[in-house]
Amino acid sequence: MGATPTARRKAGPTWMARADVAARAVAAIFVGYLLAALVTAVLARVLPGSPVEATIAATTLSFAVYAAVAVWCFGDPKTWRVWLGLAGGCASLASLLWISLLVEPRL
Repeated sequence: MGATPTARRKAGPTWMARADVAARAVAAIFVGYLLAALVTAVLARVLPGSPVEATIAATTLSFAVYAAVAVWCFGDPKTWRVWLGLAGGCASLASLLWISLLVEPRL
């Protein structure tokens, strides 16, 4: 028995669902990396100890931050909330980094 001409094809994901997954993937990969880099830069400047130890500790913590952001990007039911949270986090961390560079300009 072959398929009849009136048989329906199985419906796949819509273009909206694909765009949602693509937006979340871009947020997790690129913006998540930016957020992890900003967390690393801010923590390396504010953690106590020598600059080398602070940088190593901040870099180690950045792996956990990046993984948590990636999980959150796909776990949150609203894509706009993911983008808003990442944008707010990046803006606040960039502001903190900028202020810390103005106060004490060492890198």
